[in-house]
Amino acid sequence: MPGFDNSDINTRLDDYLGVLDVGIRFAFQPLVDEASGGVVGHEALVRGCRGESPAQILASVRPENLFYFDQACRLGAIHEASRLGLTGDLHINCTEVDPENLESALTSTAEAVRASRFEPQQIVLEFNSLERLGSPRQLARVRARANDFGFRVAADNFGTGEAGLKRLAVLRPEYVKLDRELIAGIHGSLRRQAMVLGVLASCKVLGIQAIAAGIENEAELAWLRRAGVGQFQGYYFGRPELVEMDEAENDFLRAGEPALELSACAA
Repeated sequence: MPGFDNSDINTRLDDYLGVLDVGIRFAFQPLVDEASGGVVGHEALVRGCRGESPAQILASVRPENLFYFDQACRLGAIHEASRLGLTGDLHINCTEVDPENLESALTSTAEAVRASRFEPQQIVLEFNSLERLGSPRQLARVRARANDFGFRVAADNFGTGEAGLKRLAVLRPEYVKLDRELIAGIHGSLRRQAMVLGVLASCKVLGIQAIAAGIENEAELAWLRRAGVGQFQGYYFGRPELVEMDEAENDFLRAGEPALELSACAA
């Protein structure tokens, strides 16, 4: 791509990962469309070189370096998904993004997208703490600026209380993700059913599409489908597939593209 290529990505990742004593790789979990039953995208999930969970990795990252880690994960995920030839939407997490670093996060993400096979409209930025995004005015700016770059927005773990729904109405993301904590055993829980139906009613009014994440069995899926959820994700459809670096490098060689160096994982 003019003005930005894979060597630029490597340099940027070196900048971010250079302050971290951690190596990363990625797993990709499919998102399934209710109407067609087909895979319409993937969520990028970070793992350690030896399969460590995100929580285990974060425990080794100093607080002052969390945003660098967050940036490295976004850039690496876009590049890895691109070289693997994944199609449809790509959901990437924005765990450490706040009003102060929003522009840096969006600009770096846009640069990575330009160097990839993805179009901006395929990128869905997932925010798992709407409170972190600041005041209502700052919250509204998040989606506006993300849309300026061509990206879409998802609210993840947004909360079902009054405060969470108010913030949801201000942000008005394209997607809301209902996580495992909310939908586990929903077919047998009137309390959870009431909570989810309330969220879905709000989403319908606001023009937001709901994604149910963490589905593990047919009974949960059947209830959520009847309730009108449009997309699904979870172990029932497929566990996240961890990218092995040697396989990834072979894919790159076949595609005629240079491999991306992801810190110690390549060692």
